[in-house]
Amino acid sequence: MRVTYQTDYALRLLMYLAVQPDRACRVGDVAEAYNLSRNHLLKVALRLGKLGYVKTLRGRAGGIALARSPEEINLGQVIRQMEDSFALVECMGAGGGACVISPACKLKGVFRKALNAFLAVFDAHTLADIVVNSADLFELLAVVGETSSPKHSADGPGGQLA
Repeated sequence: MRVTYQTDYALRLLMYLAVQPDRACRVGDVAEAYNLSRNHLLKVALRLGKLGYVKTLRGRAGGIALARSPEEINLGQVIRQMEDSFALVECMGAGGGACVISPACKLKGVFRKALNAFLAVFDAHTLADIVVNSADLFELLAVVGETSSPKHSADGPGGQLA
């Protein structure tokens, strides 16, 4: 199974926002940190906003920020909402495809089980689970506009946005 670039970028954007919960970020800064196309990332940010994961903040200190806490963002849900199709093989697509053995083939069921197992792993994790090492991520991303890594509390990294 391979996710689309859009889903990959969405997860990366959410991670970037999660490691610095106390400030709004610019899409350009995120694109620069990951060496991604700003235009592609902007489209992803807009979609994440429509889905309720990201909020935009206006004004001088504006930008984008998480709309929910990292603990409330389930990875499986994000992946399902960002992917356009999970048709791993032709017969799983709309209309069932044109394969001649489709009526008797059991392979489609195996693919469906594999897809369900793949998504079940993501269903078991939240954004908070993948940013527990937020100080390391913060440094690797060379976060723009910040000089020190995020503070950790007894509850873990992240937190609520004001």
